[in-house]
Amino acid sequence: MDQGVIESMKRRYRKQLLSKLLFEGDDDEEEAICPIVKFWKALTLKDCVYMINEAWESVPEHTLKRPWRKLALYLENVDQSNDSGSVTVTELNDI
Repeated sequence: MDQGVIESMKRRYRKQLLSKLLFEGDDDEEEAICPIVKFWKALTLKDCVYMINEAWESVPEHTLKRPWRKLALYLENVDQSNDSGSVTVTELNDI
């Protein structure tokens, strides 16, 4: 499977992080001296977790389905007599 899902989520997280940095800063001139340092000091783990959650939820469904297409070609050829419905790594390697 490719890394498209992870890359998409990371891109969305970075976009949120930069938006927060650029648009949620204070407009006060005294605060503008080193806003980036203050931003990083004020950013909490809780903020990051919420941004990660929002980024994950915004990943489109087609991005999640696309990587499975590569694996589905192999799963179609596996013997369907397996009662549990699961496929072992050995079975995949044999294909």
